[in-house]
Formats: sequence, structure tokens, C-alpha cells
Amino acid sequence: GRCSLNNSRRIGETYTEGVINVCGRAPCATSLWIYEQKQAELSKQELLDQKIDFDGTLYVDGNWIKEGWKKRFEELIGKKLSKKEWKKLRYKSVCVVATKEKVILDFEITDSLPDAKALIPLMERIKRRFTEGKIKRIVSDEDNAIIEAVKTVFPEASHSFCVYHQLKNVSKKYYEEFKAGDEIPIEDEIVYNEICQLITSDTVVEAVVRYQNMLNSESYLELSKASLKAISYAKEIFKRNVDHMMKGFTPVTNNTMEQTFSLIRDIIENVRSFKTESGLANFCYNLFTYFNNRNFATGKWRGFSPLMRAKFLYGSG
Repeated sequence: GRCSLNNSRRIGETYTEGVINVCGRAPCATSLWIYEQKQAELSKQELLDQKIDFDGTLYVDGNWIKEGWKKRFEELIGKKLSKKEWKKLRYKSVCVVATKEKVILDFEITDSLPDAKALIPLMERIKRRFTEGKIKRIVSDEDNAIIEAVKTVFPEASHSFCVYHQLKNVSKKYYEEFKAGDEIPIEDEIVYNEICQLITSDTVVEAVVRYQNMLNSESYLELSKASLKAISYAKEIFKRNVDHMMKGFTPVTNNTMEQTFSLIRDIIENVRSFKTESGLANFCYNLFTYFNNRNFATGKWRGFSPLMRAKFLYGSG
């Protein structure tokens, strides 16, 4: 390229490798963007053609991403938007399906608050990729759209709801009051453990027993503000969790999707709002393909990518 980007020597090396002996100039921002859009076609095909076996459990979750430029959108709909209206319209939801090994299989871009119909095409694509009965369980958060879409497309698969957020919210209430290194009173520790047991209860009977124990603790023990806040929160989610279990759902604490999305958020926060939905889709194709092939930096799987790890554990086909 004839143009240069600031501090982009490595980009120059990438685009001039094997052409000349010295590092050339990096392409301009527009050239890079065009290259990424073309690369997305290859990433899309790689993502959709993966032949990965797994343990029968899939994870589904969504994340909000800013999309669109206000002036362009106003021109399309033919009217001016207030700040409040724009905030509601500018977000898109990227709903992702992955395996336990953090291998991304597919995704769907919808409105920020999609209904079940918007996610059914994603579920049907996933169903076509696996033989009947191979998908034994699907784990998601408590999003009604995901729950209804899964029920429609995978009526035989068991559905679990992730309580990772609930446990995290309870812990947060204690972190806010007790500093690191502080000795938590034994009464508060008892209540904290009881609430965690309540959240992770596998059956309605166990949940009711834990709930009653929590109420007894509230009545007879002298508790901190943190425990009182945690008990109030637990009362809110108790009925919701019981309703899910009555429908056959079971709670799980695996945070596969939370780990994946925390990494995605770190990258997306540094990306400008996407001008078009196709640009957002292409970005996601490249991003998820990169994640699948990116080697772990630590742990016993250091040097292996999620794809390599999944193939090693379960084989392919």
C-alpha cells in the first residue's frame, strides 16, 4: 500500500511478507476494512463447516453490541430521533452457540430484545449439523426468547439455566461491605453458604428446604447489611428458579459463555459503532474464527487452540 497507519509496522510486515526484503508501508484504514470484509467470507465458511464432536451439551447466550450511525439511520426511516429513541434502536443482540470447549459454532444478529422467532433459524441451523439425539442438553441464561426457541426446535433435549450471574450478584453484596482480608462473621458466612445452596438446588424440594433455612437464619441471627441485602435478592430469585425447575430445567454454574463474552466485550469496547449490520456480521465471523484457532496461553492446554482441544477430547465427525 501507498498509505501508512500510525505504529503499524507489523501490519506492513503482514501485507508485504514475501514480496520485498524490507517492511513496506501498511495499507490505509479503508484498505484494511475492505480486506476484513473479504476475509469474512472465508471465516464464515470455516465457522459453518466445522466438524466437531462434543459431549452433547451446547451453550447459548447473547450480548448487546452498538450498531449503526444515527444520521444514516434517520435518512433510512425519514425522521429525526431523540437521544432516548436512538439508544433503544442502536443496539443489536449477537446470540452465540458454543460447546463446553469454547468452540463457537454459529451466531445470529437480532434486535436488542429478540423474540423466539428471531432465534429459531439459528437453532435450526445447529440442528441440521448434528444427527438426531446427539444434542442432549442446552444451557442458557433465563432469556425467554432462547428458552422458547430451544423448546420449539429441540423438544427432546433437556434445558438447563445458568445461575452463574445469581451467585456473582450474591458475592458482590458481600464484597461491597467486607474489604479483602476482613474476617466475615460466622453468622454471615452461614447465610452466604445457605443462599448459594439455595441457588444451586437441583430439585424444588431442596430449594424449599434451603429457602426455609435462610428465613430461619434471618429471624434468629444478628446479620450484617450485606446478608440482609443477599436474603432480599434470594427471595426475588427463589420463585423464578422454582418455576424453571417445575418446567424441567436444572441449574448449572458452568460459565463457558460468560468467559467467552467477557473476552468479546474487551475487544468490542475498543471498536467504533458498526455502520452496517453486514459489517457487524463480518466482524463477528472473523472474531469467532480467530477465537476458535487462538492458542491458550496458560494451563495444561497451553499451545492448543479450542478446536484442537475439542478434537483431541472428542474426535471429529
